[in-house]
Amino acid sequence: MRFFTLIHIEKEEQSIHNNGFLKSFDDQIDLYFSCAKQLHLSLKSAGLELVVLTNDKEFLNRLKNGYDIQIIQLDFSLIVPSGVKFFSAHFKIEIYNYLASLGDKYIGLIDCDIVCVNAIPQCFKNIIASQIPLYYDITDQITPAYSAKRIIADKGKLSKTKSIGLWAGGEFLAGPPSFFAKLYKEILDIRQIYFRNFSSFCHQGSEMLTSAAIENMLMKSDVRIIDAGSLSIIGRFWSHLPVHVQKRVDAYGKHFLFHIPSDKNFIKNLSKYDLKGVAFFNNYKRHLFFSHLIQNSFGSIKPYIKKIKKRFFSSVNTF
Repeated sequence: MRFFTLIHIEKEEQSIHNNGFLKSFDDQIDLYFSCAKQLHLSLKSAGLELVVLTNDKEFLNRLKNGYDIQIIQLDFSLIVPSGVKFFSAHFKIEIYNYLASLGDKYIGLIDCDIVCVNAIPQCFKNIIASQIPLYYDITDQITPAYSAKRIIADKGKLSKTKSIGLWAGGEFLAGPPSFFAKLYKEILDIRQIYFRNFSSFCHQGSEMLTSAAIENMLMKSDVRIIDAGSLSIIGRFWSHLPVHVQKRVDAYGKHFLFHIPSDKNFIKNLSKYDLKGVAFFNNYKRHLFFSHLIQNSFGSIKPYIKKIKKRFFSSVNTF
């Protein structure tokens, strides 16, 4: 089975989010690509492939440093409005169409800040053999942040049926090419409404469109699709305190894939011996201990650091 991940590069927009102190744009792309290499290595040990999709293969080739990873450049044509948050994530929509054109029996699209921490579980092997689509239901994580009322209202502007407030995480989707073809077609029907009104939605990014599309498909009984999170195929964990109630990190020790979006630097610096199982989680728990210690000690001055950082980058950009 092949997994794909997107690293879309656009300097003029909010292509990526800053994940360190005083990092340049090139350093940020290097961080994302370093995570992709670690994901590639961890998936490879489980007998799976990872392919990086991008709009600028030459840029990423300069960051390979001899590491053997397949990079495919796509000619993206989607017109994404300037100023939208998570600008680059919107191009996942076109990737759905690309995946629909492939000859693979079963494929997956995942974010690069994920680590394959355990062997592929039997349930996932059976799902692949049966070609059942998967998504990651994070409704319980998103609802406390925005409220069910707001999510249902916003998605109601996009849904063909009355929204139930379901939210699909953008970090994981898997299925046969026919599933991605249906998903892409469903999004084609609603994307212009979204782009015309993106500033009014509680969330901006591919998750809004994907969540509305999957909900439409489920409500129409157009596709059988299973939540990968409920089967411990993937789990998401935030090292900072989220709005939603979060399980302890030990609850994810047996998961196949582990998504830690706020800890890309941690992923980047792991050795190849620390990407799996007990070794990974022992390292991660030490990382969390020191991160929380620093946060508790210096959290009060963090807003001032952000202001200094913003002013620094503004002055750099004027030269």
